[in-house]
Amino acid sequence: MNVEALRKEIRNIKLYTIRYFQFIAIPLSYMRIAATDDIPTAGVDERGTFAINPDWWAKLMDEQKRAVCIHEALHVVLLHPLRAKGFNRQIYNIAADGKVNWALNGSEINVERLFPDAVTLKKIAKVVNIPVESLEKMSAEEIASRLEDVAKELPLGGGCGDLIEGEVEGEVVQEGEGGAAEKRGKDLEKAWKEIAASALTYAKIAGKLPAGLERVVNEVLEVKPPWHVALRFGLRNHSKHDASFAYPSRRGDEYPGYYGYRYRVWCLIDCSGSISEDELRIFSGIVKHEARNADIYAIPWDAEAYEVLSAKNPAEVASKVAPKMRGGGGTVIAPVLQKALGLMEPGDAVIVLTDGEITDEVNSETKGLFARAAAKAGFAMVGYTHKPVYAPGFALSYIDFRRRRDG
Repeated sequence: MNVEALRKEIRNIKLYTIRYFQFIAIPLSYMRIAATDDIPTAGVDERGTFAINPDWWAKLMDEQKRAVCIHEALHVVLLHPLRAKGFNRQIYNIAADGKVNWALNGSEINVERLFPDAVTLKKIAKVVNIPVESLEKMSAEEIASRLEDVAKELPLGGGCGDLIEGEVEGEVVQEGEGGAAEKRGKDLEKAWKEIAASALTYAKIAGKLPAGLERVVNEVLEVKPPWHVALRFGLRNHSKHDASFAYPSRRGDEYPGYYGYRYRVWCLIDCSGSISEDELRIFSGIVKHEARNADIYAIPWDAEAYEVLSAKNPAEVASKVAPKMRGGGGTVIAPVLQKALGLMEPGDAVIVLTDGEITDEVNSETKGLFARAAAKAGFAMVGYTHKPVYAPGFALSYIDFRRRRDG
């Protein structure tokens, strides 16, 4: 094991990234790198150590070695070793590899040419039957959930196994700057987020940052609230409040107390044939929860819009709405959007609950209806369980009903 030769190659690769792939230059300097025979190829462990099998490494071309370093550095920056917890690790690895390799599009690295068996979003799209354009908008967690539905085995080849569970030891090639590898848990996550933010700024200044890479990095840097938090705050911000001395105030008797008005929420519930019983149960639970503070107008839909079901409290949702969820046909959303637009009042909230498998999503008429509904509504959101929906003017939020069910 010629560690000194490996150390020299890593230095040369860092010089390459400074010139051609500025975003990676900083993370690669902070990573702890070790040579070991304990793994067959290369990978990163849960503390961000980049482990390399020197015998495998020696067989690679220089261009492939650069690609491996960049690929593994992105796994660390995107916190994939930590985010994989709770998933089948191999399946999550496929999802993470697909996102990383997609993020390299538009850079100096052509992954498919260098590693023909590499996992790509195009290959994943064929397995999960979701367009590449939709996968690009999904997180690694969302893609992994889709893969768990269909992949009993690993049909995509290559790429599996570079997210190493636990910690790897080996002969040190590089200790890494800043001591990030010595941190654990939230401190480790915070350290790598700070490194990612610095790298993003450096790459933007240099003017060389692939659009896909910026998007996946922002998935980590931007705090995206869970769907129920996004829904709660969205509805709260659009609801009306007033004040009166008839209501007590926390600030004292000399101040009027606040009281709120009940708001109206239109819940457009996908009941098409692709919706499972678990999904429908989650949708009904969401509607029941909102009925505590709002007047609910639920419209079940599949290829057509059915009758409006109204409820003023959770008990009425259980007795009047849930039993009448019907459908089972195709998934065409234009009719229910048209119906809601004709019935809703300006300022009402609109929530679409769906798996995202909407056949008329790309139609110009549907896009226009989404935009009109969002413009008329005080708050508009699509909660999806399977595939992101292109809904102009609507907030999008992923409903991970599997984690709720299993947890």
